[in-house]
Amino acid sequence: MSEIPAYVDEPLADTRGGRRLIRRIRFVCGMAVAAAIFWYFGRWAAKPIDPRGPITLLMVDQGVVGMAELLGLGVIASGLAVAICGAGSAERGPLAIAVGLATLGLRGAEMDSLVLYRMTSLRISPADIFPTWGLVAETWLWLALIAVGFVVGRWVDSWFAQEGSEAAIKSLSKPTDFRQALGAIALAALVAWAAVSYTLGGERYPLLKGQIYFAVAVSFVAGSLVAHWFFQRAARVWLLLAVAIVATAAYMFGSPSTQSLADARQTGSYVNLRSIVRPLPLEYAAMGAIGALLEQDVMELLKALFGLQVDDDAA
Repeated sequence: MSEIPAYVDEPLADTRGGRRLIRRIRFVCGMAVAAAIFWYFGRWAAKPIDPRGPITLLMVDQGVVGMAELLGLGVIASGLAVAICGAGSAERGPLAIAVGLATLGLRGAEMDSLVLYRMTSLRISPADIFPTWGLVAETWLWLALIAVGFVVGRWVDSWFAQEGSEAAIKSLSKPTDFRQALGAIALAALVAWAAVSYTLGGERYPLLKGQIYFAVAVSFVAGSLVAHWFFQRAARVWLLLAVAIVATAAYMFGSPSTQSLADARQTGSYVNLRSIVRPLPLEYAAMGAIGALLEQDVMELLKALFGLQVDDDAA
């Protein structure tokens, strides 16, 4: 009888890298679908008064109807993204909505356009030109829309769990320590506040959309990384509260004074906005959520760059 070749007893080649690559491709495809949905239909749902103005609910005639239509787009985008990404990707649902809203924001102007519009086109008092509490409420509303993706993502991911997928079952049962979550929120908000204040530039520099997007996203990535360095990893929905806290504090403490707005209206001059209030509520919510939700992916990337072992399930 002939001898059995030695290679028969050798284990099969490790395919974890191939599976990781496939999951990355599916992730990119899911986010691309969400971005395309909001790029082509988001403008129709938002219906801004000025076609070249900023994307904000303060410039929408029927804000309730527009938000309802955006909610429908968010449900569709998040559901498709989770279905494309596969089992164990429930948290890709809110990320898909955030990516879609960020794509929608690319089609609009910046905060200075909103201030100029309210200053020149509306007969309101100087104190109402910069609507601090309106911007705060809108930021929380955008974050609530993004948070709907958690519900949709868990619902779609439960389909994979019913089929017996181990990754989906793991993702559906992750307890969170309340005290650890509060510590992570506080630390992430502090780090993000310091980073966004530094990276957005000074008052004498023009508002650049690319800089605003990059600064907000990177700041919340850094805040989430530092927070999870000191505290236990919590559910991603908690990190959205850090975005809301930073945006609320920014609009409350960084808004221009009433006197400066009155003088600008009287002289017809431009209002220099502080760096911390340059992002619109949509930009704070969308890019802040993207930064917070991509924290684990960035951590895996840093591990790979420094030659550390990457957990295949997490990837």
